[in-house]
Amino acid sequence: MKSRLEQVRSDTAAVLDGRTERLKPLAGTTIFISGGTGFLGTWLLELISALNAEHQFDIRVAIYSRSAPDFIRRHRHLGSCKAFRFLEGDIRFLTELPRETQYIIHAAALTDRRLFASNPTAVGEVNSLGTIRLLRAACLLEDLRNLLLVSSGLVYGPQSLAVERIKEESSNGFPCDNPNAIYSESKRFSEAFAASFVSETKVPLVIARPFAFVGPYQSLALPWAVTDFIRDTLAGRPIKIMGDGSTVRSLLYASDFAYWILAALACGQARHAYNIGSPEPVDLLSLAKMITQHFTPPPDILTRVGQSDHGTTRLVPCVEKARRELGVQLTVPLADAIQRTINWHRAPEIS
Repeated sequence: MKSRLEQVRSDTAAVLDGRTERLKPLAGTTIFISGGTGFLGTWLLELISALNAEHQFDIRVAIYSRSAPDFIRRHRHLGSCKAFRFLEGDIRFLTELPRETQYIIHAAALTDRRLFASNPTAVGEVNSLGTIRLLRAACLLEDLRNLLLVSSGLVYGPQSLAVERIKEESSNGFPCDNPNAIYSESKRFSEAFAASFVSETKVPLVIARPFAFVGPYQSLALPWAVTDFIRDTLAGRPIKIMGDGSTVRSLLYASDFAYWILAALACGQARHAYNIGSPEPVDLLSLAKMITQHFTPPPDILTRVGQSDHGTTRLVPCVEKARRELGVQLTVPLADAIQRTINWHRAPEIS
């Protein structure tokens, strides 16, 4: 069995194979990544490390995060990389960026939905005020070539069950008097503020709207369906589904996620938004069965657990625009994504 690091390196090599030309504008530049030590940030650093080592891209990265020291301890191969510089700080208090910065990925956000109820004001502050701070700092740069704002697919609001895949021009929104709306509304505000800021300053800006993901480095402590299912099966517990399992989502594998983000940064059109996610729909019951087939004996799957009024929802992106303008594609089908993720969690950590 491959170690965890060996699997990640295999994944990065595969997603970059024959696809580096699209990323050529990033070669020889300096990228600033806020929130660069989370799930997405870690994968971005893995891909950039591979671009430098195997394709001579010579990219330098400044990573801004509140948990930089902890990240360096947990990921020594990335923390010791000479091309990476880690800066510790809170995005809400950011005042300036490294002067040599040419590209920015603003990914700093509070995304744990448990915080939406327990500490919603912090979620709103980090997501909205953090964007304001970063944009004001970005307009002082002399050679800024592009800024990628990582928003969310939740800005569209509830997707109609009759809509197969949601497009970038869609807009519905959640009731703003609901505290659970703080994440989506703070992301909508961030996009609106960014649009206003761009109209005043002409800062180059592209928006990425991520949906749902799966893969190595994703914490199983997060309260998402796929992480719950994998965590419980690894622990030998039954999978529990609220509702009848008919809720529909889609899951993009981590290496594709990071590549699509870099592609949007490198060649996204100014003032355009792109859905970042898998167009392959899967209902939660089918997802649970897909996961349990990798275990012997397969654990039980329990439906209608918890809330009796748990309704069916759907959230699946249309990614034709990203395919057309960014030249991206799905390289890891869902079944493979699930298997790779389970293998990674089972694998030893040593390289």
